Amino acid sequence: MALAHCCDFQRLGLLQVVLILTLAASLCVTSAYPANFFCTLGDERMKLDIDDYDLPDTASYIVGVKEKSSKAGVLEDLVGQFDWRPQYEYSTMSMFSGFLSPEQVTWLLSDERIAYVECDGFVKVAKKQLSQQEAADKELRR
Repeated sequence: MALAHCCDFQRLGLLQVVLILTLAASLCVTSAYPANFFCTLGDERMKLDIDDYDLPDTASYIVGVKEKSSKAGVLEDLVGQFDWRPQYEYSTMSMFSGFLSPEQVTWLLSDERIAYVECDGFVKVAKKQLSQQEAADKELRR
């Protein structure tokens, strides 16, 4: 059903129209990346939004490929794009691991062949970005 048919915009106030359009737009939003980003915190594996975290220059990650038959192509592309080779290539699984830069992690997350990129340890790998207010408050406490 079209949005115009379900709502009589002439009877609604501007705020109500904005709220309805915002809700409709939020339903159409998709993830920025086709693959998932996971880290382990304590005993819990958590799906995170990579854009909310500052990753170190290099860290260890495990990469899951959707189809085992695609793994060789992904690894070839990593060599061509970054001159990168995995530290471990799991021969019987659609996975590999190694040290990656944030640019390489983002590139992998953008690849349709990738199921997930997972931190090989949380505390050493990802640091939550502070909002502007949090950064200002932290600076005041110094």
